[in-house]
Amino acid sequence: MKIKCVNCEREVNLDHAVFENYFGTIKCFSCSSMMEVKIKDKVLQEASLLTLNKHFARLRDRYAGSIA
Repeated sequence: MKIKCVNCEREVNLDHAVFENYFGTIKCFSCSSMMEVKIKDKVLQEASLLTLNKHFARLRDRYAGSIA
């Protein structure tokens, strides 16, 4: 499966078996941008550039309960 980077528009190759149904982050190895993608049944549904603020908010939400 190939998708275009939302920052540099270069192709990013993804393994079909791993990314058949996937929601999460992907890194473009050409420009190092992080993208948040939603793939359903091997079809890209959404792709957006992951900003640092959004990334840190996701990390905060994920680990908020584990820090005491």
